[in-house]
Amino acid sequence: MSWKDYFYFTASQRRALIFLISLVLILFIINSSYSYFENKNKAIEVKDTAFLAEVIRFKSSLKETKTNYNYNSAYPNRYNYYPKNWIEKVSAVLFPFNPNTLDSVGFVKLGLKPFMARNILRYRAKGGKFRSVEAFSKVYGLSDEQFATLKPYIQIPPEEKPVYAKKEQPAVMVELNAADTSQLKLLHGIGSVIAKRIVAYRNKLGGFASANQIKEVWGISPELAQQIMPFITADASQLKKIPINKSSIDRLRNHPYMNFYRAKAIYEYRKDKGKIKSIQECKSIDDESLTPEFWTKMEPYLEF
Repeated sequence: MSWKDYFYFTASQRRALIFLISLVLILFIINSSYSYFENKNKAIEVKDTAFLAEVIRFKSSLKETKTNYNYNSAYPNRYNYYPKNWIEKVSAVLFPFNPNTLDSVGFVKLGLKPFMARNILRYRAKGGKFRSVEAFSKVYGLSDEQFATLKPYIQIPPEEKPVYAKKEQPAVMVELNAADTSQLKLLHGIGSVIAKRIVAYRNKLGGFASANQIKEVWGISPELAQQIMPFITADASQLKKIPINKSSIDRLRNHPYMNFYRAKAIYEYRKDKGKIKSIQECKSIDDESLTPEFWTKMEPYLEF
């Protein structure tokens, strides 16, 4: 193989080689031209010192104008509603005030910051109320020193308790054994619940033998009983009595004054001795639970 063989190229290889060499030459020319014009511009800049000085002065004037421009003076009410340390610069004016009625302007005059005045008005709008001087110290943002300064000027009048008209007592008497719940509610202090309890207890007893038995109704206090006693009566002729010689233990024990042991003692006595003829005979029954006080209460309800 001769040396000429190393430099032999096909047609396609020759075209590629010519393109590559042309590209290198073009890049070389461009790079040389750029360096030439760059150096020329630098030379112009160095030579034109007067122009450069003018540019520097112009830039300095722009910086100075930007630095001295005051947005707050141009737009005093746009972004700065409450200038910094505004409250500190304005001296507080102290005067007697009621925190439950004073407006926002008054709070600001006292030295409170606007946001504190807004918070107080929002608190009051939601139903809040300062019931004591010390309660005002809990305002958010209020320092101990501020509260100590304002404390002598806080005036909160004492709350007046509402006066309710006293319910007049009924002009007529209420008979406990005949009255329904609506009639019972005419009594001062007797509502729907207590009226229903009176009727229910009356049914268990078989009727009220005495007006004093109203004290036995659950929910009636001694004070309430004393209040309504002058306006109630009890007709004992309407009582439903218990036939003591015919009633079973269960029938006897259902009465509020009875219990299982008392009913059993009466039943056993009747079983041994026969028919019971009077309350005096009842009192002779030998049982600790059958006391004289029990028979006094039970006597109006027994039928012999």
